Amino acid sequence: MEQVIENLARRGLPSPLDAPAHEQFAARFNALPGMVHMGARLDLTTPPLVQVHLPRVEPHHRGGMGTEAVNGAVLSGLADCALGVAGVLQFKGESAGTVEMSIKFLRPALGDSLTAFAIALKRSDRLVFAETELYCSGKLCALATGVTSQPSRRSGESF
Repeated sequence: MEQVIENLARRGLPSPLDAPAHEQFAARFNALPGMVHMGARLDLTTPPLVQVHLPRVEPHHRGGMGTEAVNGAVLSGLADCALGVAGVLQFKGESAGTVEMSIKFLRPALGDSLTAFAIALKRSDRLVFAETELYCSGKLCALATGVTSQPSRRSGESF
């Protein structure tokens, strides 16, 4: 896993936030009801890498294709979380959201833990392009790419 972390971190855009801002953002994000309910944790200790950990896969996370595999909705949720945070951080934690995501499931996610690693690759004024690698018990199981956007700054205009 160390090699994965090094390779991704080397390719990612630098974060415009400092370490204390990362800590504050992660603490607020980890307190969100969805994160608490899922049992996931955001880790921003290795900028520019965003890590979302699901340290324990529970029975309600399983059920993909009638097997013990983690359900694709759970994998997609973790990928969206990681991609979205990678984008939001590029906007210094201001309001933004995932507007497009594509995921490729490479193998069944069989195991007891999940981690999504995301990096921002390119940024424009209102868009950030990011990618995520999802690992189940240390094995690559899915890849995702996505776009995060800020709302328009003009009054009354939405995405």
